[in-house]
Amino acid sequence: MRAAPLGLILDMDGVLYRGERPLPGLGEFFAVAAARPYLLVTNNSLVTSEDCRAKLRRMGVRVPATAIYTVSDAVASHLAAEVRPGARALVLGGPALRAAVAGAGLRVTGALDSGQTSPGADIPAAIADVPADVVVVGLDTAFSYAALTQAIRSVAAGARFVTTSLDPVLLTEESIAPGAGAIVAAIAACVRTEPVCVGKPSPAMFTLAAARLGLAAEDLLVVGDSIEADIAGGRAAGARTALLLSGVSGRDDPGPHNPDLILEGLPQLSAFLAQAWREQAGGRLARSGHG
Repeated sequence: MRAAPLGLILDMDGVLYRGERPLPGLGEFFAVAAARPYLLVTNNSLVTSEDCRAKLRRMGVRVPATAIYTVSDAVASHLAAEVRPGARALVLGGPALRAAVAGAGLRVTGALDSGQTSPGADIPAAIADVPADVVVVGLDTAFSYAALTQAIRSVAAGARFVTTSLDPVLLTEESIAPGAGAIVAAIAACVRTEPVCVGKPSPAMFTLAAARLGLAAEDLLVVGDSIEADIAGGRAAGARTALLLSGVSGRDDPGPHNPDLILEGLPQLSAFLAQAWREQAGGRLARSGHG
């Protein structure tokens, strides 16, 4: 690997913990990571940064609010840069995503209740006459025919189309469930328009996270457990990447996105970073004549 990273972007589930169970070496890792800027990222649009902090606190780890960057935060950053303040946003997602979009200065409109629209009926004129300026799709467990109708009418009228994820399926403890990508696919099938994806594996998530840290992507190490999401997105953004074998992907999983490092878990990551940063500090001392 090239010079030691100046900062870190880390996935959470599968890297720091699995469900509600902390992974080995969690506390020790944060003792090492405190030496450099880092962001903890998640593609889960149903959680807020405070939800993530509370989960880590239950595991004995305290991180500042600025250390968490959710996909809803990334969508808000994207919209703030791309959409005029006060624009109408139809948000198909949970409270965390709606709050983030509102925080970006947009006027959030909710979808109609599923009981208000049927295939043979029309959306009330007050809604139909004022399509949204942007349609934002996240995981929406209350998604309905009415919401789909509102979304496709807005996109057909020229609304921007933005999503947190293109993944159509979520893995659950019981089996599988529809992901945000399933809602995106339904909208896209009706209007033949593809969305801008801000969440992983889009490089946008990592580019925005790098900007939040104030560092160039090439100076960062992206750490994740998924080759398809974390490694692919990090590499596309220009960052170096490390795959931890504590989650989704295995050492021999095929694919074009090869990580720069493959490590068993947090203890090995901590050891690598501690050594790299010691050597980096030693090099600075030697160049300054104090080594």
